[in-house]
Formats: sequence, structure tokens, C-alpha cells
Amino acid sequence: MAGRGRGRGAYYRAKYGGGRGSHRSDDVIDQSSNTQLPASGGSRDWSRLESDLRSIDGQQYGAYKRLLGKYQHESPAFTLSVDHVQGDAFASPSRVRAIMPWEQTGLPDEYLLSDARRVALCDFVTRVCASMIRAKHLDRNNASEKGGWSGPKGGAFNINAPGQEVLPRTSAMINGNKTIELRFTTSLPAAGRTVLGQQAHQILAVNVVELVKQSLLYMNLDQAKLQQHLVSVENQAGLRRELAANNLIAFVANGAILPRASGASAAPMESTTAIRFQSPKELEVKLQLPDGSNVSGMGIPRGITLLTGGGFHGKSTLLEALQLGIYNHIPGDGRELVVTDPTAVKIRAEDGRSVAAVDISPFISDLPGGKDTKRFSTDDASGSTSMAANISEALESGCKTLLIDEDSSATNLLVRGQRMQLLIRHEPITPLVSKARALFDQHGVSTVIVIGGLDDWLTVADQVIALESYVPRDITAEAKAIVRKFPSNVSEYADYGSLPARKFQVDLNGKRSPYAMRKGFISIKPEARNAVDDPSEAEPGLDLSGIDQLVEVGQSRLIATLMQKGSFDGVDVERVLDVSLPNGDLVAVRRLELTAALSRLRGVGITQ
Repeated sequence: MAGRGRGRGAYYRAKYGGGRGSHRSDDVIDQSSNTQLPASGGSRDWSRLESDLRSIDGQQYGAYKRLLGKYQHESPAFTLSVDHVQGDAFASPSRVRAIMPWEQTGLPDEYLLSDARRVALCDFVTRVCASMIRAKHLDRNNASEKGGWSGPKGGAFNINAPGQEVLPRTSAMINGNKTIELRFTTSLPAAGRTVLGQQAHQILAVNVVELVKQSLLYMNLDQAKLQQHLVSVENQAGLRRELAANNLIAFVANGAILPRASGASAAPMESTTAIRFQSPKELEVKLQLPDGSNVSGMGIPRGITLLTGGGFHGKSTLLEALQLGIYNHIPGDGRELVVTDPTAVKIRAEDGRSVAAVDISPFISDLPGGKDTKRFSTDDASGSTSMAANISEALESGCKTLLIDEDSSATNLLVRGQRMQLLIRHEPITPLVSKARALFDQHGVSTVIVIGGLDDWLTVADQVIALESYVPRDITAEAKAIVRKFPSNVSEYADYGSLPARKFQVDLNGKRSPYAMRKGFISIKPEARNAVDDPSEAEPGLDLSGIDQLVEVGQSRLIATLMQKGSFDGVDVERVLDVSLPNGDLVAVRRLELTAALSRLRGVGITQ
């Protein structure tokens, strides 16, 4: 049937009235796109959001700009803030926030009493929200049988879903003791460049309301599960604080499930098939948790610890659990009572990485061509120079525990056999085995290292833990007896050497804003686009794949955000996440990872 009132949006116009051309006195006209933009100021009534969505239905995509602003929902009471509207259906998604006054949530005020509780609460409501979005398939774009440019597109609605770790993130944030907010992204729906107002109404005026009700109202939450989540996180944070007081650098609880479901999954192995951790009696300690309960498990003392054993017996699995023990984990992860010195850094070799003005002289001197190893720079590091740089950069940032796996290391930086010493007289490398004791004695830096075949490390070890079919045994006494019977010629240095002290200056002139699409890479493209792509050129950006303790892409995005500051003096990375940051996809990162990332940035300015 032909005639006026038919076509896209006719249903809403017929039911509610209004029209595409109607303007309101508090609107501002964007002359360049001929669309209405909201005036700045306070919140509008919820009815205004609904009427705006009806009135722009069927208009050109730029009409979505009219939604910018804040809208007040009455029951439950919260503010929807439309902060950014994408320019077209293919642009980066739009950003919206749902902000609820704290007193409206019904959440207990005791949840505000510590940083650990606040982080745990925000993590929990983010997970509730993400689970609902997945269950209702709200994260899927519109599909069209016709397809093509003119078919329906967009419509996906999402929140930055967490992994196994509980971290500060901008997906949910508490502003003082006043409000709690959820931050979403949505690809506003369209057919070609035509607004699909009815679908946008379902997203913003219906789905968001339901998500807020189920995620932020205490009466709708699984209160027992929420309490368990908060207690678990607070216990982990408290347990980690107990390490230093007990002269430990790590603790692994009895009953922990260390192996993961697969190499592609961070979820725990099924409890029916996993071998639960049980501490050797010699290393077992009992610690008290903040909730008043006690937990027993293996304590790894400060000093030099070897993890050894046959292949596939669990050495690297234990080390991986330790390297992620710097983070709190969700209840049921299996590793939620595995905690590590919060300054611990996993060290590896990285052939080809960029190194900028790092002091690697404790390990390497007298390079060919008289290259300065106190301020060593290269665009293509070898395995040994990259690993030396990784150690120095970690120490520079305050690392007090090195975590090393022989399999991912440069062997010649770990040890040098007696026969090779006799054969190669002008070797510039001093291996870590010769400096590990001095590093601990002079700087208080412990080392935990997985060793399968480099037996010289037995000479310097304080404790040796063997993994046999995933079961740890303390074989320190046996190892020391073997060393006495078969001594090795390890040269131990009394002096470790100097530590670097650098300041970074990042100049991004001529570059587009850095952004991470994946955890291991930050894209930094030039502002001037090449007319023809050259497939032989590497993707411009910053490779973070060698930083093993980055667990979420949101952490890489925070590093990209911080890079735009240029200078980093006085930046408190641990508290940088606040409500002033616009995006909801940022996740907390340590200064250690920020330093590691900046150190890999080609062309970064360095002062010492």
C-alpha cells in the first residue's frame, strides 16, 4: 500500500506522533550536517530520549548526533549519558554510560570501605552485565539476508568483559561514594546510511534499562555470590601482603588447581581430572586471611629457587601460576590462593626487539665496535642482549622477584660451561648464574627459575623444588649433597653492577593516536596514509608480545592511552584509572608493564 506515513518509522509516527522535521527550543543545529545536537547542560526526561529516537527514524545517519547528552530514567533512578556518537555505521562504536546514585542501588556501604572491595564489586557487576549481554545475544550485529551496503548493519551492544583476573577497569566505576556507573559500547544500527530508530530504541531505551536493573540493584543480584566474590578478592589481597612479613616471595595454597583447560583457555582444568597442588612438608606454611580463616600451602622464601624435574611434569605450569599470582582471580579459578610478590616480573629472551638506552653492563661488556653497554640501544636485539635488557628494565621499575623459564631464555645469558670458558676466551657475556647471588645480597632481588638441564644453577640455589607428575618435592638437601660431590666451576661475583635510571619522553607528532586491537600489539600509524600499501613493510606499532604478564587487551589500551601523555614523571599508574577517562575498555596495568612497553617503542626519547 502506497501513500504518506508508510515506510520505515511509520509505526512509531502513527502511534506516538511527531515527525522528522520537528525541532525543539533546547536543541542546537549542526549546520554542517543539518542534524540536531543537544544543548549542553543537565539531564533531559526519559521521554525525550524516546521521542528523539522516534523522530530520527529513517533519517540520515548523522541524525544520531541528536542523542548526545544525558537522560534521566525514573524507576530505577539512573542517568543514561550518551558520550560519543559514531560518524557512520562502520566507525568505532558509540559510547554510553548508565550512572546510578549509590543510595539507589541498595548496595551495602561496607562495600566502599577498601580498594579491594570496590574493585571486586565493579568486577562482579561487569561480569553480571557481560553474562546477560551474551545470553541475550545483544553483542551481535544485525544480519541481513540481502546483505550488501544497504542491508541492516550495526546493533551490537557490549561491555568490556573480564577474564579470570579481577582488575581495576573502566567498564564499571565508583565515583567517590556518590555514584556507580556502567560503560557500554554500541554500534548504532542503520540500513545503508539510514537510521534504524526502532532498533536503536530497543537498545538504548529498553535493553539498557534491563541491564541496569539486573546489574546495579542489590535486590536483583545473587547476594551470596557477590559476597563470596568480595571476600575472595579481599583474602587474596591480604594474603599477598602477608608475603613480605613472612620472608616469602610466593605462596601456593594446598588444593589449588594450577593447570588450565587448554593452551587456548585461561579457565581451570576440570577438577575431576586435575591434580590438586600439595605442598612439600619442608616448605609448608600456614597464613591467616583477612576473613579470619587460615590457609596452608607452599611458601617460596626469598632468595634463589630452582624449579626442576623431567619434561611435562608441571614446572612451567607452576611458574605460569606464579607469574599471574600478581593478580587476584575469580572464585573457582583454581589459582585464587596463589599469590606472588606484586613486583615480580617474568623475564624472557626476545630476538629482534628494540632496546633504548638501557644499562646492560652487569651482563654484557666489550661489544664489537666499542658499543656502549651502559647506554645500550639497538633496533634488533639478540637473544642475550634482549634478555639482559629485560632484566635491567624490570629492576629499574622496582622488580624484586625475577621469574625465568629456561625454555624461553637465552641459554648463554643463564650459564656458561667450563669448557666453553676455556674455548672462547673473549666472551663479553657474564651469565646470570654468576650474578644472581650478588643481585639478592645487594638489591634484595630474588630469582625463581625453571631449570631442566643447566646443572650449574644447583651451585647457587637456596632451595630446589622438583616436580614429579605435578607433585612438588623439596630436594634441596639432595641437590646440595650432589654439588658437594660433583662441584662445578661457577664464578660468582660479589658486585652485581649498576641499575638503570631513565626518564621517558614519547613524541607522537605525525602519528595517529595509538590504539590496541589485540593484547600483544599497539597500532601507531602515521597521520599521512600511503597511497599504496607495501606488503613488505611491517605493521607500524609497538610489539608487546614479549610481556607475558599482560592478560587483557584493555591493559594494552591503557598503555596506549598513557603513551599520549608524553612525559611520565609523577604518573601514579596504579591509580590512573578514574572517571575522567572516557573509554570503558581500559584495564589497570603496573608501572612495570608500562616501563617494559615504553622501552620497546622505537624512537622513544630517553634521558638518564
